[in-house]
Amino acid sequence: MALLSIVHGFCSEAHAYGNNFSCSYGKRGACLDYGDKVCSSSSKCVSSDAVCFDSYQCGYGGFVCKSKLDDLAVGYDHLVSNFKNVASERDDLVDDYNNLLRKYKSKVSEYDDFESCVRYASTLDEARYCY
Repeated sequence: MALLSIVHGFCSEAHAYGNNFSCSYGKRGACLDYGDKVCSSSSKCVSSDAVCFDSYQCGYGGFVCKSKLDDLAVGYDHLVSNFKNVASERDDLVDDYNNLLRKYKSKVSEYDDFESCVRYASTLDEARYCY
């Protein structure tokens, strides 16, 4: 019987101890439900999918939502892909330009040679030989 009264007394004290709590001066207690978050007044509460970066990297608070970061990364990848396509097209245009310039210079040289040949020809047969 003595054992039963000791166990009963211990359970009563444990139950009472579990229902009582105290807060330091200037603080107050709160009851939280499942999934509730506790944030001090000197910090920021963010969603569970937030990712923390160095201060001032993503704004004054240093927080950005992961979904927004993923969207930015996808957008960045698209921009890089577009840049590579534009750079490739530019390289192709430069190659085309250089080929056309080489052909133009060749034709100018042929024309100059022909003009010089005809100019210095003293007979019609010499002029025909220029062709």
